[in-house]
Amino acid sequence: MGLFKGNPTLNRYRLLDSPEDLTDEFIRDRLTRNSFVDIENTAEESSLGWVEIMSPLATGFDPAAWRFGGFLAFQARLDTRRLSAKTLNRYYLIKEAEIIAQTGRKPNSHKKKEMMESLRQDLMRRSLLNTDLLEVLWFLGEREIWIGGAGEKKRLIFEDLWERTFGLPVRLLVPITLGLEMLPKKSAETLFNARARFLMGDEDD
Repeated sequence: MGLFKGNPTLNRYRLLDSPEDLTDEFIRDRLTRNSFVDIENTAEESSLGWVEIMSPLATGFDPAAWRFGGFLAFQARLDTRRLSAKTLNRYYLIKEAEIIAQTGRKPNSHKKKEMMESLRQDLMRRSLLNTDLLEVLWFLGEREIWIGGAGEKKRLIFEDLWERTFGLPVRLLVPITLGLEMLPKKSAETLFNARARFLMGDEDD
């Protein structure tokens, strides 16, 4: 589940720097440069890019489609397809049997390589795509980014595309970090000092 459907699940990040000149033109240009590229009728294995928050097919990125008051919203879309070695080998053996029946000989190593690549391309184009969508909310005032979904795979998808698009360093907010931020500064320092003494074996008897 993500941010808007079912039980909300999310990861939170914080920008380490305060970016300047976040104009609509700048953001739209970055989103467009890194927008999703359709691979439906190709032999490509994967494609990762941005799409609009309301439609996984739209990549126009008019500001009205992603700017909502104090936050920005868009989606990362990842399309993947896989072709197992067993499937490729099965189709190769079928093709090889046809050639043997016609010529009485097995293809040589060079011909086999060509046949394998041709079959791979054809089978990849015919393979169904799997689509993953990752909702992203960017709260400008708080310098926070929320992504819909949990788990390492979701984080890696976001971090890869975020770095490629904006180049702004972010830090994952884990529960301990958020908890410490809620404490008074003096209490947080006391907790850190106590942990340091524990790790160094410098506990009081």
